[in-house]
Amino acid sequence: MKLISRLLVVGTLAVAYSATAADFATLDTDKDGFVSQSEAAQSASISKVFDLLDSNKDGKLSEKEFHQ
Repeated sequence: MKLISRLLVVGTLAVAYSATAADFATLDTDKDGFVSQSEAAQSASISKVFDLLDSNKDGKLSEKEFHQ
């Protein structure tokens, strides 16, 4: 069961990691240089892995975190 869960996370991350710089700019609707959780909700794949991408746990994604 743990293996299946890990595979699902890896698959979801693969989708999220395929995001481009244009995706970041599109999601950053307030143009503050970060993607908040509410902004990330526009993308199902990013929303699902938001907490994993938010490496410093500040509740927003920098462009670097977004493209990790």
